Amino acid sequence: MTETPTPPDDTSTSGSQTRGGAQESSQGPYAPTPPAQDTHASTNLMAVAAFALSVLGCLLAPAALGGVVCGHIARSQIRRSGEAGDSWALAGLILGYLLIALSLAGLLMFGGMMLTMFGIMAFST
Repeated sequence: MTETPTPPDDTSTSGSQTRGGAQESSQGPYAPTPPAQDTHASTNLMAVAAFALSVLGCLLAPAALGGVVCGHIARSQIRRSGEAGDSWALAGLILGYLLIALSLAGLLMFGGMMLTMFGIMAFST
């Protein structure tokens, strides 16, 4: 004859059994969760200022220079403090350097045209 296994004795456990056979605590099926902590880092204001100044550089060329300076300062602050906003600072730097390069190229082209015009006028008389 073969023996059939006997089920475990339910009176020997202190908690109740769940579907998977694991014991529940006396607090119910769900353990209490710790209070939520604020993991959202604050955005560096210098990074936002760098982006804003670089965008303003589309209208006023010297503002792009301020955007580049603020962008470098913001990135160093972000590395030290671990704040958010590195992408804002990087966008401000890229836009600022691009606008400075375009401004310089425009000045060189304008200056070249002026020199050419005055040179032609000087030799035409």
